[in-house]
Amino acid sequence: MTTVCLGTVGVITEVRDEDGLPMALVSTDQGSVSACLLTCPEASVGRTVLVHCGYALQILDEEDDEQEQP
Repeated sequence: MTTVCLGTVGVITEVRDEDGLPMALVSTDQGSVSACLLTCPEASVGRTVLVHCGYALQILDEEDDEQEQP
């Protein structure tokens, strides 16, 4: 069985508070999307994140990518 993620990757361009919820505007190849930062509160402007179902799930760092490649 193969697991497929329908998330998208983008760069945070803005962080704001919406009625007590930390939210971000994320620029992707398909345009800008809004993402909740509750699951990734340490995310900040300029960071690359994985967004799925309206939530930033993980910060993706270039250092992590370099370490994983052989």
